[in-house]
Amino acid sequence: MIKYNIVFASDENYLQHLSVGLASLLYNNSSLEFNIYIINGGIGVASWKKLKDICKDYNANIIDLCIDDGIFSNLILNHHFTKANYYRLLIPNLIEVDKVLYLDSDLVVHGSIKELYNTNLGDFYLGAVENPGFDRHSQLKMDNTSKYFNSGVMLINNFKWRESNLFSKVINFIKENKESIEFVDQCGLNGFINGNWKELPLKYNQQTIIFDKLFPEIFNCFSMSEIIEAKNRPIIIHFTGSSKPWHLRNKHPYKNKYWKYLNKSPFKNVFMIFFERFIRLINKTIILKQR
Repeated sequence: MIKYNIVFASDENYLQHLSVGLASLLYNNSSLEFNIYIINGGIGVASWKKLKDICKDYNANIIDLCIDDGIFSNLILNHHFTKANYYRLLIPNLIEVDKVLYLDSDLVVHGSIKELYNTNLGDFYLGAVENPGFDRHSQLKMDNTSKYFNSGVMLINNFKWRESNLFSKVINFIKENKESIEFVDQCGLNGFINGNWKELPLKYNQQTIIFDKLFPEIFNCFSMSEIIEAKNRPIIIHFTGSSKPWHLRNKHPYKNKYWKYLNKSPFKNVFMIFFERFIRLINKTIILKQR
């Protein structure tokens, strides 16, 4: 039986959200056998037990890939981007299999990943979904015809990454083009790969921007049928943007899926805390309106 190699990358602060992605992946792919790799800069014993507990009822082997993330100290870091954003660049150096599926920690797997994982990458570095609205080709030294992908969901050709020494080249690209780097590793990967990646259907990385009413008029990167499919039958729901389902005022149409799978994880007590805050907010709003 084939083993599906899945990679998450996270620090301790994002484990609650990673648990949602992990729980949703296993729940919706219970017939598959997994190796789940967690690249991290240090996860406590109690937290690691929670992640293992998510996997215990499934055919899933969870593997702790703890690294010394000091190697990323001299790269671009701020309140939006931490060292954990660079962890995924290490995947081919840490995992010897030829292909892995990388998943961000702010998403929900809403269906089977079997067809996605079995996509033939050929000689491409990776398979991914286009990131709408990119127009900085010259800044990232990309050809004008090259498309820019979202790195939150990547089917990675580990063999080609290792063969090309991609890790070192992307890190050097980021260092040498600091003024042009907006989304750290994502910009670094796109700048170096320069279009040599396989386009995947939008349903495999449903990005929040597609729910904007004017999206089809402003962007022409996806067909209307692809947008409709991604909206109604997504395989992976990626909560892109600054507003996330765990924020009180978030209005994402699939935010309930986040809470559904959080409730299936050892972090489910967070749901009650959120619910209590939500009730307090509603009560406060009612009192203000009555004044």
